[in-house]
Amino acid sequence: MRKIYLFSRFVLLLFPLTTLFAQVKINGRIQYDFEFLKREQDSAWTMGNEFRRVHLSAAGKLASNLKYKIEVNFSHAKLGFRDVYIQYDAREWGSFAVGSKAEPTGLAMLTSSKYIPFVERPMLTALQDFRWGTGLHYANHKLLDGRLGFQASLTNKGKHSEGFVDKHLEDGMNFTTRLYGVPYLDKENKTLVHTGVNYSTRTPADLKFRPENHLGSKYAYVFPGAARRLIAGGELAAVYKSFSLQTEYKMMQVPNMFDKDYAVPSFYVMGSFFLTGEYRPYKKGAFGRVKPKKPVGEEGFGALELLVRYSAMQFSDDLVQANIGNPSDISNVAIGLNWYLNAHARIMYNYVLTDDKSQNNLMAHLIRFQIDF
Repeated sequence: MRKIYLFSRFVLLLFPLTTLFAQVKINGRIQYDFEFLKREQDSAWTMGNEFRRVHLSAAGKLASNLKYKIEVNFSHAKLGFRDVYIQYDAREWGSFAVGSKAEPTGLAMLTSSKYIPFVERPMLTALQDFRWGTGLHYANHKLLDGRLGFQASLTNKGKHSEGFVDKHLEDGMNFTTRLYGVPYLDKENKTLVHTGVNYSTRTPADLKFRPENHLGSKYAYVFPGAARRLIAGGELAAVYKSFSLQTEYKMMQVPNMFDKDYAVPSFYVMGSFFLTGEYRPYKKGAFGRVKPKKPVGEEGFGALELLVRYSAMQFSDDLVQANIGNPSDISNVAIGLNWYLNAHARIMYNYVLTDDKSQNNLMAHLIRFQIDF
C-alpha cells in the first residue's frame, strides 16, 4: 500500500506543475521483457518476465535558459531516481547542471534505453556501477559548429534507490570526462563518422554483472585492497544510410595496496542494417529515435532492423587468482531483430550466446515490448 501511495503522490505532484508551467512535458516509458535462459547441458529452459523499466517524468523550462527534469523509475515495485536535475544553459559556454544525470562514460551509456538497439547494453558498461550519478555536470555540444563536444561530471556514489545518499564520503567521489568529434558528416546522405575518448576515476567497488541478460545469474569479482578504479575508453561509430557500425573499448585498472595487477579490458563491436530503409539518427554525441518511413496504422508495416554484436571481457591473472572459480574471460555473440511499429513503439528480439570457458555455454532468448510517450 505504501508503494501505491508514493506513486499516487508523485502523479498528483505532476498535475499542479502543468498548471504552473505551460512548457512542462510529461513523459514515460514501459519496457516489458521475457527471457528464456538455458545452459547447453541443461535439459530445460528457465523462463522469466519483468517490467525492465517503468519511467515517469516531468520536464520543462522556468526561463529560456533554465531547465529542470524529474524522472523516476517504478519497475520491480521500487522507487528509483534517474534524471533529477536543474540545468542552466550558457549558450556557447555550454550547460551546467546540478543533480542526477547520466555520466558521460561512452556512446552506449549515453544512448537512452529508449533507443539502444539491443535489449541490454554491451557487457563493458558494467564497469560503471550505474548509468546516473548525482553531483555537478557540464556539457558543451557546440564546439566547432557542433562537430566537437566535451562533457564532464563530478558525482558521488550514493544509491539511486535512496535518493543518491552517499554514506561513504571518505571513499571519495567519481570524476568522468569525455571528448567526442564528428570528423565526417553528410546530413543529406545520412552519413557520419563519430569518434570519442573518455576517462573516469571512481571509488572502489566490486564488479557484478550479468552477460547481457537481466534475469540470469551474476558474475562477481572482488578487488582486495583496492584504492580506486581508473577507466579509460575509446569510441568509434559510422553511419552510411541504413547501415551502421559501432564499437567501444575500455580498460579498467584498479590500484591496490598489494601492488597486484588488477586489470579488466573489455570491448564490443556491433552492426545494424534497416531492411526498410531507415537509419539511426545521431545528435550531441549519441544515437536517438528511429522514425519508420511507413508506420503501422498509416498504411505501412513499420521498420525492421537486423543486428549483430560481439562483446568480450577479460580479467588479469592476479584478479583471477583473487576470485578462484570465476572465468578468466567471457564473451557474447548476439543477433537481434527490431520491429518499430512507429516512432514510439517497438518489439525487440535478441538471441545471446555466452561463452565463459566452462564448456557449458549460456543461451538466452530475450523479447521486449516497449512504448514511450
